[in-house]
Amino acid sequence: MYAWFKKQRISIYGKGNMTQITATVQAREDKKPNQLRAAGILPANIYGEGKSVAVQLKQQDFVKLYNQAGESGLIYLTLEGDKEKHPVMIEEAQADSLSGKFVHVSFHQVSLKEKISAEIPVEIEGEFNVLGGVMVLVKDTVEVEALPTDLPEKFVFLAENLKEIGQTITYKDLSFDRSKVSLVLGEEGEDEPLIIVQEQKAEVEEVAEVVEEGTEGSEAASTEDKPAEETATE
Repeated sequence: MYAWFKKQRISIYGKGNMTQITATVQAREDKKPNQLRAAGILPANIYGEGKSVAVQLKQQDFVKLYNQAGESGLIYLTLEGDKEKHPVMIEEAQADSLSGKFVHVSFHQVSLKEKISAEIPVEIEGEFNVLGGVMVLVKDTVEVEALPTDLPEKFVFLAENLKEIGQTITYKDLSFDRSKVSLVLGEEGEDEPLIIVQEQKAEVEEVAEVVEEGTEGSEAASTEDKPAEETATE
C-alpha cells in the first residue's frame, strides 16, 4: 500500500514569495532604547559591509514585516530620505519574554549575487485523518543554500497525503527547483525524516505502564512502613 502512495508523488513543495517585500526605516533618534520602546518605536541595526547602521521603525510596522518575511524572506529596506533599496534579511528579532513585544531587531545586508544558507520553515496544511495515528513533525525547518532571490518562502505539506501508521516523509519528498536551491544535509542525507506517523496506542500504553509501576511501588512502600504487629494481624 505504501508503494501506491509513493507513486502518487507525495511531496512537500517549496513555495516562493512572488511579492517583493519592502520597508522603510528611519535613522535612530538620539534617545535611550527604552524611551523609544515606550513610544512604540523599535530600535534596530543594519549589519553589512563591515559596518553597522543604527535605525528605527514603528513596532506595529515591524510586526507586519515579520509576519510577511519571517527570518528567511528577502526584504528591500529603504532608509528614509534615501532612494536606494538595500536587500536585507532579518538576522535576529529579540522579544520580551513577558510581554511578547519585540525589543530589538538585527537586519543583515546580503548580496544578490552570492548564495547564502537559510532555515526555511516547514508548514502543514489540511486535516490529518489517520485513525489511531499521531503525526509527528520531526523538523520544523529545512536548511538550504541559494541566492537570496531564489530562497523558498516555506515548504508546505498537505496532511491529507498521510494515509497510514508508519508512513515517513523525508528530505527526498521535498519538491523545489534543485537547479537553484540545494539542501544542507546531515549524516542521514535525504533519508532523514521530516514527518512520521506513529501509533497513538503505543504512547497511551507507555503512560499506563508508568502509572501501574508507580502504584505498585506505593503499595510496597505502604506495607513496609506499617508496624510489624499490624502487618502480622493482616
